[in-house]
Amino acid sequence: MKYFNSFFVAFVALAILSFYGCKGKPSAQEPTDSSDSVSVSTESPADEASEKTASVFPVAYVDVDSLLLEYDFAKKLNEVLLKREEKSRKELANAQVKLQKDYEAFQKKYQAGGFLTEATLQSEQANLYKQDQDLQLLEKKLTKELMDEQLKMNIQLRDTVAAFFKIYNADKRFKLILSNANSDNVLFADEALNITHDVIEQLNLRYAAQQKTK
Repeated sequence: MKYFNSFFVAFVALAILSFYGCKGKPSAQEPTDSSDSVSVSTESPADEASEKTASVFPVAYVDVDSLLLEYDFAKKLNEVLLKREEKSRKELANAQVKLQKDYEAFQKKYQAGGFLTEATLQSEQANLYKQDQDLQLLEKKLTKELMDEQLKMNIQLRDTVAAFFKIYNADKRFKLILSNANSDNVLFADEALNITHDVIEQLNLRYAAQQKTK
C-alpha cells in the first residue's frame, strides 16, 4: 500500500496556472529587445533586467517537487496521510496474522484427526474461507478509504495554493505561471524565471499566520 509516492498527484494537475501577475521578481535575464540595451537607468543591472523580463516575457515557473517538500501545510498533510496509511497497514497485517494462525491450527487439527465428523470439517473450512473473503474486503475498504483521503487532501492543497496565487499575483506582474512538474512538457526553463523560493516563503508565512488564529 505505497501511497506516499502518489501523493499530490492531483495537485500536479496544476501544471499550468494562468494568472495576471505575481509579487515576486524573477532574477536577472538578458533583455530580448535590442532597443532596451541602450537605455539609461538608475536601477541596478539585475533590477533593470528583472523589470524588462516581466514586461517583455511575463512568465515564471514553480518547482512543484520543492514546494511539496518545503511548504509546511503540504508536509502536514503528508504526515497525516502517512499515519493513516500506517494504521491501515497494521489493521490489515493483524487480520492476515489471525487468518494464518487459524489456518495453521486447522491443519494441525486435521492431520491429528481432530474432526470427528465431515460436517465439523466443512464448517471449519467454510469459516476459513469466510475469513479469507473478509480479509480481501478489508483490504479493498482500507485502500478506498486511503485513496479518498488522499484525493481530499489533494483538492485541499490545490485550492489553498490556487487561492494563494490570486493574492501573490495581485499586482499582475506575470501573465502565466507554470509548474515544471512534468519535465516532458518543459524542454527548457531559464532559472531566471524560477520563483519557487519566494512562493514557498510566502506560503509558509501565510500558513503560519493562519495557525496563530486557530
